[in-house]
Amino acid sequence: MKYSSKYAALLMACGAMLISAKAADSTANPVDSMIISADKPLAVKDKALRQKVFDRCQEMLNAPAGKFGAHPSAAIFPGSVATDAPRISRTIDFKHTPPDAAMLRLITPLDYSSPFDPTMYSSGLYAAPGEVITVDIPEALVGKLEVEIGCHTDSLNEDSAASEAWRRMPLLVSHTKLSSVHTQASNPFGGLIFITCPPTNAAWQGKITISNAVMSPLYVYGKTTQAEWDEMLKNTGAPWGELAASNVIIMLRTSALKTIHDPARCADLWDNVIGAEMDLAQLPLPFYRKQRLVTDVHMSAGFMHSGYPIMVHHCPEVGMDSESFLADPSQLAKPVNGGPNWGFFHEIGHNMQNIDWVFDGTTEVSVNLFSLYSFDKIVGGRDHAHGGVSNDTTRKMLQNYFSHAPNLKQWQNDPWLALTTFRLIQNDFGWDLFKRTFVRYHALTDTQRPQSDQDKRDMFVRYLSETAGRNFANYFTTWGIPVSKSVKKDLQKYPVWMPYNFPPKVI
Repeated sequence: MKYSSKYAALLMACGAMLISAKAADSTANPVDSMIISADKPLAVKDKALRQKVFDRCQEMLNAPAGKFGAHPSAAIFPGSVATDAPRISRTIDFKHTPPDAAMLRLITPLDYSSPFDPTMYSSGLYAAPGEVITVDIPEALVGKLEVEIGCHTDSLNEDSAASEAWRRMPLLVSHTKLSSVHTQASNPFGGLIFITCPPTNAAWQGKITISNAVMSPLYVYGKTTQAEWDEMLKNTGAPWGELAASNVIIMLRTSALKTIHDPARCADLWDNVIGAEMDLAQLPLPFYRKQRLVTDVHMSAGFMHSGYPIMVHHCPEVGMDSESFLADPSQLAKPVNGGPNWGFFHEIGHNMQNIDWVFDGTTEVSVNLFSLYSFDKIVGGRDHAHGGVSNDTTRKMLQNYFSHAPNLKQWQNDPWLALTTFRLIQNDFGWDLFKRTFVRYHALTDTQRPQSDQDKRDMFVRYLSETAGRNFANYFTTWGIPVSKSVKKDLQKYPVWMPYNFPPKVI
């Protein structure tokens, strides 16, 4: 058989492509076939390999859509999409409203909550690992938004995770700017799909169409019916979904969501937890955006940590099981001496801490006021809340600390001791004093905010004293906490307050 020169050239080109593909296969990056999991962690000692994995993750997550297929680790975490899950197209009406000037003053000092990280708007859709989705937006929104695939935002190449064996790939989330009316995006690890923009962006609203995605369960309190929830859980092929209460969104594996038989009650209970913490901070509800919580098999640090989203460790292989608490928050009412309930109250509390009243040594101290408040208002009391606030521990700490000259460094390095300083005030004046003190900070302009650590201490002692009509300066200096002379002088008009039997006499 004879071939035309054009056809022969085409065959030669195809042959060249095949040879090129074989050559590429022979030099393929070994990271592309690597599986990292709780059962097959990547050891700390493999530093060179860990760096290669990290670099490759960055490359894959920033590559053009479709360049990389599904990564094998995705089958383990975040998980695979069901083989029979249909790909769908959905048009969603998204709306964004920025915080006004008054709200902006409230959220600016909430440093631990990552207040200006892009807001994540849920789609109820999931991108299968390696598959290309398309996002179509109105012309007016071009260049203003991104599509985010994945919700496990922690990098394992930093904080304590950098010195731990990795139980998942170190980076999982992709961000693609929507720079035209039609954009393609993909993520080799897959993930929940969000439309994002900075919270301070100008208001916008528009219908956005996302195609070639998998339906993921999304319960919206007050909108989704029980029948709709049951149907979503039955038919979804996505490994993750969301439960959106009025003030918080819980992102969970679908297997855990399937245990939530009464989503309205679950949402209501979580709203109660968030509401209690915001009540102490005197922050308004609804807030400028909902809090978010998500479980992760490996995090950058701790059992949980604050931010947007709040990260929660869930890895039964290493003894961390938190999914059941997220799916059934009624379990938080069972005090177990510093168990998960203290952890949840504590980390959510970090998101409420105003950095203007967090002075040196109190980051892990004043946050526990939120834990105590939550126990008082939600659990019904502090019995067995945490060993660090037990009567026996408190008595021993006080006796030991005041058996010698007070030492600021010691106070700053012992969060349970430092918490006692605030607890003694709360014992005599109740929670209302703290609420009325915290709310005074909300009116501060940028020029009025404290500029130094001494400014923070002085302002807190001043505001606390003025609000109570009592002089707390001597109390704080007795603990070894310095208060400036000018503040001491100004507070002389108020009667001095000291707790009874303070410093304590040894019994």
